[in-house]
Amino acid sequence: MFQMLAIVISVGSIGWAFFSPLWAWTPLVTAAALLLLTLLGVKQKKWRYIEELSPAGNEMLPKFGHYYAMPFAGRDFSAAASTIQFAAVAVGIIGAVKGFYWGLGIAVAFWFVLGPVAMAFNPTNFIRGSHLESAHEEVISWVMQQSQRGRS
Repeated sequence: MFQMLAIVISVGSIGWAFFSPLWAWTPLVTAAALLLLTLLGVKQKKWRYIEELSPAGNEMLPKFGHYYAMPFAGRDFSAAASTIQFAAVAVGIIGAVKGFYWGLGIAVAFWFVLGPVAMAFNPTNFIRGSHLESAHEEVISWVMQQSQRGRS
């Protein structure tokens, strides 16, 4: 749902950048602020230590517990952050061509802020090949076991 809204906002901002490069940032800034507030909100939950998980798994749970609790929402918000991130680059380039060079700086800031936001919402696309991948798989397996126990 939010991904669709991010696409509409992005396309609108890119189109708006051809006419007013400064004001084209307004919807992107608003969307980025909403994503940051949402991330801060879901990060407020405190996760307890799970005896069945390894220390690495228990490290992953507080970091990405919101994703494990609501994976579809996490994917949607992560995709929305990535969409806004790429739209910001496009608006920055269009703005620079139109003479608004500050847009490039704003685009760089968007890139470095929304990249970690996208990762925080959905770690599965970003932890490939790292030591955290096995911990992530362990937590996913534990969540699936808990789900199976709940159905029995």
